[in-house]
Amino acid sequence: MKIFVFSGTTEGKLICRFLAAHHVPVEVFVATDYGEEVMEPLSGVTIHTGRLTIPEMAAYLDTDALVIDATHPYASVVTQNIRAACAETGAEYLRLVRPAQAADSVVTVPDTQAAVHWLTEHSGKVLLTTGSKELDFYTAIPQYQERLFPRVLPTADVIAKCTALGFSGASILAMQGPFSHEMNVALLKKTGAEILVTKDTGKSGGFAEKLSAAKEVGATVLMIARPLEEEGRTTDEMKAYLAARLGLTLEDAPRFPLFVSLVRRKVLVVGAGKIAARRIGVLEHFGAEIHVIAPTCAEEIDRSMIRWQARSFAEADVEGAFLVVAATNDRAVNHAVALACAARNIPVSVADCAAESTFYFPAVCLGSRVTVGLVSDGTDHRAVSRTAKKIREIVEE
Repeated sequence: MKIFVFSGTTEGKLICRFLAAHHVPVEVFVATDYGEEVMEPLSGVTIHTGRLTIPEMAAYLDTDALVIDATHPYASVVTQNIRAACAETGAEYLRLVRPAQAADSVVTVPDTQAAVHWLTEHSGKVLLTTGSKELDFYTAIPQYQERLFPRVLPTADVIAKCTALGFSGASILAMQGPFSHEMNVALLKKTGAEILVTKDTGKSGGFAEKLSAAKEVGATVLMIARPLEEEGRTTDEMKAYLAARLGLTLEDAPRFPLFVSLVRRKVLVVGAGKIAARRIGVLEHFGAEIHVIAPTCAEEIDRSMIRWQARSFAEADVEGAFLVVAATNDRAVNHAVALACAARNIPVSVADCAAESTFYFPAVCLGSRVTVGLVSDGTDHRAVSRTAKKIREIVEE
């Protein structure tokens, strides 16, 4: 059986991470360069970038193919094309759905054209959070250049499109999410927007953070409804199905918070940039014997506290280590560290790949009598930062 994932979403990334962790080869298709950025380099995962027609999709598929449609809930045309390609080739089709979220006190319209019509009849500045794909529809709104503030991806082609449509640089909010409640509040206040236009992008799309921000500032939420009422499996349901279908084990249960002594134990850190510096700063508090392998060393690292070798990583470097941290900016090097540790059963934390990590490096909150370690499930690292800040306020009192 060959597995194909049509992705570009957080859910697709999580399914690919799950399959990669079980050494299942996957062919992944994303429509845009941004979709490729959403994915992460994983062993056994091949990424294809570019929009495909139905015949082009069908050319990859046959009756031995299992196709997982993990595309965005508003990409209805793409979903219809994937279904058509599967029907044509006899491939098995599975839909990975992003659950809708309940939304009270919002104005709901069926599509973008209806949103434009509603905005034409209602005054006020608008924070437009629906991206750039259908931005040209909104130019039908009178005085749209003064009223609308589109939040779009910070890519050259997207900004060029906004400029070509008549939006000024002061109106274009070129930013990449995810966006917190606080960021949404700040943007609503900065733009003076009384209306926030959104889609039901679900939990992973930051929908709840938009709703709460609009409520705080008293803005009206105009929501474009999902184009299709879909049936399918959620991310957890899809993992369980694939585990049963492929004979895999569900190893993505929460990590057990084991607290161990690092006193005089060798901890190897590969890399000496900003991420490594933060890891080293934490390790220093716990008495570890810190060995660092990196061609150069960041200034913020106290070299008197480490044993640094100014060179590239070699597989034998992990020998004798109690723990290993791979924190370079080179995916190939981090992957090599993970492989070396896997061959020797040495616990390793890989900064750019949760699937290759056998332990997660936590956010540490130190109090006079309490130590707290905090990790995420791999989907929202900013949530860890926010929560750790609150915990530190308690334990440091």
